[in-house]
Amino acid sequence: GNNKPADKIENPAEVINLLVLGSDQRPYDGGFRTDTIILVSINTSDKSVSMVSFPRDLYVYIPGWSYQRINTAMGYGGFDLLAQTLDYNFGVKPTSYIMVNFDVFQNIINKLGGLEVEVASTFKDIYLDGNYKRVPAGTNHMNGATALWYARSRQTSNDFDRARRQQEVLHAVIKRILKADVLENAKVLFDAYVNNVTTNISWKETASLISLSVNLKDPSQIKRYVIGPGDVYDWITPGGAMVLVPYQERIINLLHEAIGN
Repeated sequence: GNNKPADKIENPAEVINLLVLGSDQRPYDGGFRTDTIILVSINTSDKSVSMVSFPRDLYVYIPGWSYQRINTAMGYGGFDLLAQTLDYNFGVKPTSYIMVNFDVFQNIINKLGGLEVEVASTFKDIYLDGNYKRVPAGTNHMNGATALWYARSRQTSNDFDRARRQQEVLHAVIKRILKADVLENAKVLFDAYVNNVTTNISWKETASLISLSVNLKDPSQIKRYVIGPGDVYDWITPGGAMVLVPYQERIINLLHEAIGN
């Protein structure tokens, strides 16, 4: 890869760039990896939102370290290093993050009564019971365990498909939180948030982001981008790891469009 910083993408003042991260471990376990990395750009003036998923195997320069998979940055140096990594390689520097532990996530979904997930294409993979499970295209009601399996399953599909499924689940979570009974559920959400979410923004700021999202012109208008097969190429590192090397310009163009300038 080329070891020079990307040109900065001009970030409009009204756009908040937030990373939504998913991890298997609690942060204080050390050595954890963030296998879900989604950049959420919220435009506070025209009330639009876009999501961009970064594949966990994206091979990038991690400032002060070396070339590594992007999902290792958080373990090396926390959110600051992950933000610097995105800035260095692609010219976008998120200011905030929310990191969720996956296992806890399913309890929250169950407490909220499950999710309505809009599934773009029929999906089939081995379910938790060891048998194949088929999820048809269209709206599917999922409990926590199923939603988590759907978002993370990777036997029969690739990371790009997985990124799309993760966005579908995140989208369903946002829609679920925005339902009218959210006030009744505020305590459930708050307890889950305080105990299981690591973030550098306060509950109050998070709540205001949620209420901003409530005022979106139409939640189905959240623009979704996945860094896909055309934006990267496969490579095997000298150590034998399968990684995805970014076509830097293509990803930067996609981010320009997502951030809206």
